[in-house]
Amino acid sequence: MSRLFLNQKDIYDDVGALLKDLCSDIEDTLADEVLDEVKNIEMEHVRDDVFGVYTPSIYKRRAHGGIDDPENIVGTVKNMELEVDNVTEFNDDYGTYNHGEGLADLINEGEHSGGYFYDYPGEFTLERPFLDKTIEEVEETDKIDNALEKGLKNRGYDVK
Repeated sequence: MSRLFLNQKDIYDDVGALLKDLCSDIEDTLADEVLDEVKNIEMEHVRDDVFGVYTPSIYKRRAHGGIDDPENIVGTVKNMELEVDNVTEFNDDYGTYNHGEGLADLINEGEHSGGYFYDYPGEFTLERPFLDKTIEEVEETDKIDNALEKGLKNRGYDVK
């Protein structure tokens, strides 16, 4: 477990002001360094658990805007908690009956997840749990702790 030491540039006479600044810095770190690390972990699982196990023959993967687009992995910070979602929409150019967000859930959970379905039968209808594996890696490694520590150091805290 890391220990946090306040930087020497700020002197606080009020504990409330100290806590407010600390919470703000933690939330900024969650929105920046920690979210970036979660994106990196998820992108690795997209490559390994989705793209690495199946090569499409009926359709072509998108060059931009697919589940491997980091812009589709978004985070929201509230009350010092980071929530991350993959908001990739179904490809309208593909001619699917599915619309809007939900592609990541369909790929992660397989056919019939959340009411979504594949338009053609095939091996790609099986679950490829890249989201589940991302969550597992986040929970079981120290990568997020390291990103939080790095972010706080970037904001002037001495974390040991």
